[in-house]
Parts: sequence; C-alpha cells; structure tokens
Amino acid sequence: MAIAGTRLDGRYTLIRPLGRGASSVVYLALGDDGKPYTAKIFHKHLQENAHREARMYLNHPNLGRTFALSEIDGHPTVIGLLIMGQPLFQFYKERPTLLHTPRSFVRTLLDLLAALIAMHRVGLLHRDIKPDNIVVNTGGRAVLVDYDLSGPIGEEFRVPVRIGTQAFQSPEAQRGEPQTPQSDLWSVGILLYWGLYGELPERDDHLEGHPHSTKDAPAQSILEHDFRAPHTQPQSLYQHLAALALKLLQVNPQQRPNSAEQTRARVIEAARADGLL
Repeated sequence: MAIAGTRLDGRYTLIRPLGRGASSVVYLALGDDGKPYTAKIFHKHLQENAHREARMYLNHPNLGRTFALSEIDGHPTVIGLLIMGQPLFQFYKERPTLLHTPRSFVRTLLDLLAALIAMHRVGLLHRDIKPDNIVVNTGGRAVLVDYDLSGPIGEEFRVPVRIGTQAFQSPEAQRGEPQTPQSDLWSVGILLYWGLYGELPERDDHLEGHPHSTKDAPAQSILEHDFRAPHTQPQSLYQHLAALALKLLQVNPQQRPNSAEQTRARVIEAARADGLL
C-alpha cells in the first residue's frame, strides 16, 4: 500500500494520509507544479468506483476536480485537486445551524444546489450526498466531492443495487430502483431538515415498502415538529425552508421539486425575503 514519499505518474509525491473511508484512503500529494492534490486510493476490487470518480470531468467552482486515473500497487487511484475546508458537520458546530448561522448555511445550500445543477444538466447524479462529501469553508462556501457512486440519470443494474449512504438515501434508492434528480434532492432535504432542527429525521422500515406511501417519516416529523425561531431571527425564513424541506422529503419523487434549479430558486426567494442575500 502507499506510503509517504511514493511517486505517482512521475508528477505527484504522496505526503501523508488525510482520511480513510469504507472504500478508500485519501492521501495529500504534492505536484511537481507546487500545488497540493489528493490521491484517493481505492481497494483493489473497486475498479468501477475509481472509474466513476475519475470521469467527473466538470469544471465548476462547486464541484471537486479530478485529473487522472492511476494505480499504486494494483490499487486504482484518482488524482484530484485538494479542497480546503471542513466537512459540513464539522464546520457547523452550533445547532440548529439555521438559528445560529443562517446566512452561512443558506450559502452552503445554494452552492450544493449549484453543483447538482451542473451535474444534472449533463445527465449525471451524485447519489451519495452527505455531510462528509460537502467541504465548507469561510462564509459557507461549499464544494461537493467524492463521485465514486455517481452515475447517469436512470441507470439500471441487472439486480437491484442500493446506492448511497442509508441515512441520506431516498426511498427509491433504498429499494434499489433507478434514481433521478429527485433522488439527489431528497438528500438535500435531509440536510435542510438537519439545518432547521439540529438532528436527522427518523427513518422507518416502511420506506422500503410501497413507492407512493404517504407515511413519510421525515415529512411527518416536519409537520409535527414544534419549531419556533427566537425573536431575533426572521421567522419567515424558517417557515419557508421548512415548507421546502417538507416538499423535498415526499416519498413519491414526482411530488418533490422538479429540479435543482427550482429548489435553488426557492432558497434564494426565502433568503432575499429576509435580507440574507
């Protein structure tokens, strides 16, 4: 396995590990051009995941950039640009976040949705939107990273495949069905719920049942949640965003917003009404 000092593609030098996940370990690498990079080293049997990561070719300010697919001792390795910042949950320590730092969290939501707009326009889904995959820096600016579970809209497999992280998976993703842009938007709804209430919604087994079930635990939690903003905060912002979260967390994907563009426009409208933009 890789160790500090290892050279990669004759252009990058591995410096030290940055983090480890279920499928890979990420190293800080220094390019011969003097710039910092990441080397995401996958387990040997995850060639397909590495290829999915490496094909993220979009050049967008809210998407992490990948440059090359390489190999270290049989481990597929993806080279990307180092993104400065912290994972979302680490950056926002005071919760509920929309009570303590509403302007910053709104900025994060807008940047996340801008990243999804760019992906969806070229027919790609992220399929693993979660706090660990959103890097946030000063002012709430955010970059969406990690594309090893990404894929084309509506991608089908020979057998049902549950793609994503369970706490943020849409009902259709949990059932192993083909995903759509509304599947990514469900995950945005989970993050918005967390921003509103400081906790993740409960998930019930019924989400694996009928695709149009009305017993949607996250949405029902919003309806029942006794949320009151302090008098120093703009109440209408929370009312508008809670209504949006409710819409995003509908079990039937056809009842969610039509697109990331539409969702982003609603966040902008709510923020402007309260002077945050």
